[in-house]
Amino acid sequence: MLGFSASDIEVLLEAALACNIFCFNHIFYAQKRGLAMAIRIASLLAIVFLDHIEKASLKKGILFYKRYIHDVFAIGSSLSVLTSTLAELNSKDVNVKFTMEEAGKDGFLLFLNTRVRFCNGIPEIR
Repeated sequence: MLGFSASDIEVLLEAALACNIFCFNHIFYAQKRGLAMAIRIASLLAIVFLDHIEKASLKKGILFYKRYIHDVFAIGSSLSVLTSTLAELNSKDVNVKFTMEEAGKDGFLLFLNTRVRFCNGIPEIR
C-alpha cells in the first residue's frame, strides 16, 4: 500500500489523532471526546466507525439500508424490526445516538434533499 506497512499506518493515525485540536474565535482548544471536525481524517474515521457499528447490528428483517456519511435510509419488514434495529444500533456506543424519523402527513419521509414515499410498493421520490 504505497510502501506503508500496517504498523506505519497505525503510527501515522496515532500521531494525527494525538493532535486533536480545533480553533474557535481565534482560540485553540483540545478536543476532549471524539474528533475535531477540522481534522481531515475525521470523516473517514467516522464512516469506518459507523460501518463497524452497523455490521454488528443489522439483522434479518432489514430490507434496505443505505447511509450517506451519517444520514441513514432504512426499510424494514415491520416497524418492530426497525425499532429493534434502532435499539441495537444505539446499544453499541453511549456517545453515538441513532434516531428514527417518521413520515409526514403526506406520507413522505425526508432523506438528505429528497422526499420519499412508497405507494403500493412503488417508490415516489421528489
